[in-house]
Amino acid sequence: MHSSSARDILLAYAIETAAPNEALPSAERCAAITQDTLHAIGNPNTRGGSASREQFLAFVEQRAQRIIAASQLPEEIRQVWKHAPGLARWVPFAVLAGALVTGFAMHRITNPHRVDLLAPSLLGIVLWNLLVYAWMLVSAVRSVLRPRRSAPVVLQAANASSSAASSGDAVTGGWRGKLRARLPAAGGGLRKMALSFERNWWQVGARTRHAQWLLWLHLGAAMMALGALLSLWMTGLTNEYQVGWESTFLSATSVQQLLNFIFAPVQWLFGVPPWSLSEIESLRGWVNSTGSHANSHNAVMIAPAAGGSMFVNASWGKQWVIAYTALLGMLVVAPRLLFALYQGVRVWWLARHVQLPLTQPYFQNLQRDFGGLAVTLHVLPYSFDISAERKAVIESWIATQYGAGAHLVIEPALAYGAALPSASSVAGKREDTAAVLLINMAATPETEIHGELLQAARERWGQHAAIWLWTQDFAERNTGAPKRVQERRELWGSSCAMRGFRRCGCREGTPRSLWGRCGRWPNSRE
Repeated sequence: MHSSSARDILLAYAIETAAPNEALPSAERCAAITQDTLHAIGNPNTRGGSASREQFLAFVEQRAQRIIAASQLPEEIRQVWKHAPGLARWVPFAVLAGALVTGFAMHRITNPHRVDLLAPSLLGIVLWNLLVYAWMLVSAVRSVLRPRRSAPVVLQAANASSSAASSGDAVTGGWRGKLRARLPAAGGGLRKMALSFERNWWQVGARTRHAQWLLWLHLGAAMMALGALLSLWMTGLTNEYQVGWESTFLSATSVQQLLNFIFAPVQWLFGVPPWSLSEIESLRGWVNSTGSHANSHNAVMIAPAAGGSMFVNASWGKQWVIAYTALLGMLVVAPRLLFALYQGVRVWWLARHVQLPLTQPYFQNLQRDFGGLAVTLHVLPYSFDISAERKAVIESWIATQYGAGAHLVIEPALAYGAALPSASSVAGKREDTAAVLLINMAATPETEIHGELLQAARERWGQHAAIWLWTQDFAERNTGAPKRVQERRELWGSSCAMRGFRRCGCREGTPRSLWGRCGRWPNSRE
């Protein structure tokens, strides 16, 4: 899911979970929007198979857009919704420019006119990046061997308590203070809703935000190395470098081994042998570009060895400048740019594949509504009338069991002892229709009357049949005798089971006024 779509859904979530406000649609209005959206997108099962995840997400997105359109949000909050929080545009450029200047200054300060073979400004950059690569490799191996499960994203309702909001702010790293400046001081309810929206987005977009930071860190490391090389080359344009090394603790052999270890990739790239001990020994102290020692008492001409120098016929200064350029280019600039490219692709991909916590109750309820789109229920009352109050209870049952998109058709009531109608509209001819026989539990099941009725319903409607019992009237008359109510329910249950009807499980929140048995038809639960 694209990040813009995810933000729409999260804002709709914040609107629906916020405290009642005249600027926000009511719960009844949101329920109507759900039904309108379901009817607008059509039945997913008509396109073959069950509803896919993509179809469900499209439904949630369209529904969220309608809820936002039905809200009268202030312009300040709309700006918060349209513009995701993140770095200012100048921050990445400042990071890159700062890294470039830092690398330039490090070399400029430490080695103004010398190419030090042991220059901390150059070797330090290389060694630090090698340590970073090693740490990245260890982290990758550890993640493969011992995968760590990330903490699940838990969306927080806009009307959550202040203590829950404070704990959420601690997790998200104190973003709350930064967002306050973007919101108006007035309108406490809407302000709290906007804060909840951004808090949830901060959690959902954590992976994308982490990839963005890694992208700029890799680019910054590359720019620091380029800054050091820029200083190295610019200084060489107007100054003659003195080349050499000096150390109180390191011998020529130690320096030779260190430099050959660090420059091994460069030597492999250019196909030249490692530095010889004589070359390293000859550069102890400082040598100018012509090969003579800078010290007057060591005025000796030293030429690079024909077979051992990295670049034949190159002066010492130019030779080492090119060597360090190749070294930083191979070990720092090129890898960091590749890592930055990888993170940039990740940012692009994650921004288009935002993961929402679809297992939370909010989305589970929407999934129930979406799945209920495939069912049209033809309810046939038997021997009692359906008043407006009873119809409301039935609609509540259906919405709880099958979702807001389920269609309800109340058929004309059957008289006591009458046979099932032969009209084909009642029988579930298609996979997305079901016939329901609604019986008042106040009646005692009779084999000659009710038994034949149940058997006829099972034979005629088959797996698309269901038997619902209206329990409210009988239960109200026997409030002091719950055992009798239970016995009557069990008696009807046995009578239905004898005709091949299974018990229908009820979802959480199902009204107690109805109880049912069913065949094997869509959306029934054992």
